[in-house]
Amino acid sequence: MSLVDRVQAFAGRHGQWAAGTRVVAAVSGGSDSVALLFILDELARRSALRLAGVAHLNHQVRGAEADGDAAFVEALAARLGLPFDLGRVDVPARARASRCSVELAGRQARLEFLRQSLGRLGGDVVALAHTRDDQAETVLLRLVRGAGPRGLGGMAPRTDDRVRPLLDIRRDELRAWLGTRREAWREDKTNDDVGVARNRVRHEVLPRLALLNPRVGEALARAARIHAADARLLDQLAAVEADRLVVHEAWQVRLSLDDLARLPEALARRVVLRALETLDPSRAYGWEETDAVLDPAPDARVRDIGPVRLERIRGFAVLTNRGARASLLPSLPSDESAVPLEVPGTAHHPLGHWVVEAAGPMPRELAGAASTHRAVLDANAVGRRLTVRGWRPGDRVEPLGLGGHKKVQDVFVDRKVPREERGLVPIVLDGEGRIAWVAGHVVGEAFRVTPRSAAVVVLTLRR
Repeated sequence: MSLVDRVQAFAGRHGQWAAGTRVVAAVSGGSDSVALLFILDELARRSALRLAGVAHLNHQVRGAEADGDAAFVEALAARLGLPFDLGRVDVPARARASRCSVELAGRQARLEFLRQSLGRLGGDVVALAHTRDDQAETVLLRLVRGAGPRGLGGMAPRTDDRVRPLLDIRRDELRAWLGTRREAWREDKTNDDVGVARNRVRHEVLPRLALLNPRVGEALARAARIHAADARLLDQLAAVEADRLVVHEAWQVRLSLDDLARLPEALARRVVLRALETLDPSRAYGWEETDAVLDPAPDARVRDIGPVRLERIRGFAVLTNRGARASLLPSLPSDESAVPLEVPGTAHHPLGHWVVEAAGPMPRELAGAASTHRAVLDANAVGRRLTVRGWRPGDRVEPLGLGGHKKVQDVFVDRKVPREERGLVPIVLDGEGRIAWVAGHVVGEAFRVTPRSAAVVVLTLRR
């Protein structure tokens, strides 16, 4: 079977294109992408696909050499009679602005450019020139970072509108094929820089591993396929469990910790990952994030995982997208529209976003211990009629043991409450307008329980 036939068979097995699919070729000018372009052109001549055009991004890393790459690829496109889309991004400047590596900034810039290029060229999918060698390098890099089956599955043959038709082809095969056609390509000298992790794997690690197994690239690619298949099955099983266990709200999900504990660890971790990705799909999550839910430190009741807040409440892991909650929800009622709270009784937020319960009065010994979401107050000091409202700038409280008043805003700063969430914290006031409880944070000194307290009131915050 010819190399072109092998690529077409691989694409067919993985649903990368059909006869009418408009494919954009991402061409850097290197041997792999130049070979990809000519393979796609031959398949288009066979009517196996439609070649929509050529996309090239100048990263502005290598000066005149990068400009030469762009001119070379543009000439190839013109020779084949194809539309050419050129992008320019100052990747080093972007890396400095984002405080990330040039490699990461380059990957992000390429993804954005290719997405836009698809639209400009009217393409359905963009073809990338990743080879079996690239797959082997990816698996090794992820292995040393401690990846699981999903990560060790390497690059997928298709990811959304990006296809990788050369994943089963070696780089030396592509260069030999170009040689038979007397086609040239551009060499990128930065690929020789072993200060870059991928280049170090390519030039130093894989050659040493080849001493143990001359077909190490093929072996690693096979391992990637095995891991990818296992990961797909586990993800399917986890999807079933997630549908059963994950309770969704607009900006929040809840997971029963007991139900998670009954699952095999591999499934439990994937259920947690699905919950996190549902709340914020913009970033990747891994072992540390799932550990925060499944195996936390004994005193870790609240923890932020990027924009997601994790709270452990009454046997549940409650995950909240803080940014989405702040954008979707109004602030709590103002002072003029405070919610009354009888003792005993319950105060409900008008839109149902929180509940504050008051139990008592009761003997002190029956009250139990206070906690983040539970306050125990002197019944005589509290009285029988409370109100609940949102925080206002200028509010002051006398926290237990402080020996003086403090702005509630400063309490929020000390407790690291994000600015966008401060208006969502219930403030409980007594009949005289004194702050008895900044819910979830501090109790007022005037409401302290002492040995002389004949009875107490218990306030509980539920979200």
